[in-house]
Amino acid sequence: MPKIRSICIVDDSAGVRKLGVTLLENAGYEVHTAVNGYAALTVIREMAPDACFIDREMPELDGLRLIELLRGWGDWGEKPIAMLSSASSVFDKQTGLLSGADLYLTKPFTRDTVLDAITALDTLLE
Repeated sequence: MPKIRSICIVDDSAGVRKLGVTLLENAGYEVHTAVNGYAALTVIREMAPDACFIDREMPELDGLRLIELLRGWGDWGEKPIAMLSSASSVFDKQTGLLSGADLYLTKPFTRDTVLDAITALDTLLE
């Protein structure tokens, strides 16, 4: 039985948020969104999602710093987080994982990529 039922998508791109919401809602997930890292802190506190997909590059509070903050914040030290980015070098991926992300997905992403990522994140909760 999947443990992840609600997901927060944090991305400054309206198109990415819309695509993510469509893909995830059609797959039966409850989806919340935030336009940047600061907004994500409020959404995450109020909605308490089971997992997050966080964009690496955002204005004001980027995904790397947001993940570092979340990892020190309550039960988010253990909750699953995937980083989304168009940056795809080995260095970029390692930096994302070292910031505390459990997975690193490159954009553009497909439905199958996202659903496979959720399955992988779900195993972290076992």
